[in-house]
Amino acid sequence: MQIELYTDSGQALINEIFSAVEKETVKTWVVKKDGKGTKYLTHKPEQWIDKALFGFENEKGKIVISLVWWKDKEPTEEIKGYYMGRLTELLLVNFSGKFGKFEIIK
Repeated sequence: MQIELYTDSGQALINEIFSAVEKETVKTWVVKKDGKGTKYLTHKPEQWIDKALFGFENEKGKIVISLVWWKDKEPTEEIKGYYMGRLTELLLVNFSGKFGKFEIIK
């Protein structure tokens, strides 16, 4: 599952999203890093934390946000659905003026 977020300022928006989470302007998400230092978002409430993660890639004209998970811990379809819904909420409530449209790809 992934979200494609259409914007001409992809890297700036990625930086803004991670900054808002790190500064706790957005309180329901937390930044995690893998062994290479790549940043991901995971939902912060205890029942959801680390069950899935979102990775961000800046491509020409869009950001691709992919749902990923820690090695050998693939989440259920239900958890994937909740995560996609929560990230959609984050984007629409906090960053809606920063992109033209987005698509959820199952």
